[in-house]
Amino acid sequence: MYALMKNAHLIIILLTFVLFIISFVMVLKDAQKPQPKLLKIGPHILYTLFIITFAYMVGYKMMNDLPMSMSWAFSKLGGFVFYVLSIALAIKWAKKNLWRFVGLISAIFWLVMSARLGLAKHLMVKGAGEDTQAYLYSAQNLVNLVS
Repeated sequence: MYALMKNAHLIIILLTFVLFIISFVMVLKDAQKPQPKLLKIGPHILYTLFIITFAYMVGYKMMNDLPMSMSWAFSKLGGFVFYVLSIALAIKWAKKNLWRFVGLISAIFWLVMSARLGLAKHLMVKGAGEDTQAYLYSAQNLVNLVS
C-alpha cells in the first residue's frame, strides 16, 4: 500500500506542475480571459490528494520504520506551501509579466527543493548514520566561523 501511495503522490505532484504550466501559459497569452473550470478546480483537488498521500506516508513511516524526524516532514510541508503560494503569485496575484515569471521561477525552485528534501534519506530518520553527524559538524563549524 505504501508503494501505491508513494507513486500516487509523485503522479499528483507531476499533475499539479503540468496544470500550473498550462495555466501559466494561458495567463501569459490573455490574462483577462477566464480559465477553464478544470484549471480552476483541478489544482485544489490535487492539493487535497497531495496532503492525504503525504499524511499517509508520514504516518506509515512513523509507525513501521525507524523513528522519523518530524522536522523533515514539516520542512517538506513548508516547501509545498511556498510552492502553492508561488503558483498563486504567478497566476493570480501578479499583474505584470515580470512578477509572473518570478512566481514561475519560485515555484520551480520550491518544487525542486521539496523533491530534493524528499529524496534525502539521512534527514528522514533520527540517528541515521554518520552522514547526519557530518552535516551537523559542518554546520557547527560554519556557525563558529561566522560568530
